[in-house]
Amino acid sequence: MTARDNLISQAVNHTFWTLILQGSAFVVLGLLIVVYPAILVALAAIAFLVVGLSLLLLAAKLRSIYRQLPGFLR
Repeated sequence: MTARDNLISQAVNHTFWTLILQGSAFVVLGLLIVVYPAILVALAAIAFLVVGLSLLLLAAKLRSIYRQLPGFLR
């Protein structure tokens, strides 16, 4: 496996687990909203914070991987 293949594998793996985490969080939040509709605003705010922070972390990770790519791939 080349270094490029390893970087691509890491990016896909990180993206996969980020999406799994976000999907699971939204399912749990959706169930909580159905059971306790009064806390919709608080759960929505928490969801926005979690999704926003995870997207920022994902962007930073992808940027660092992009910088490690050889010049001909950029």
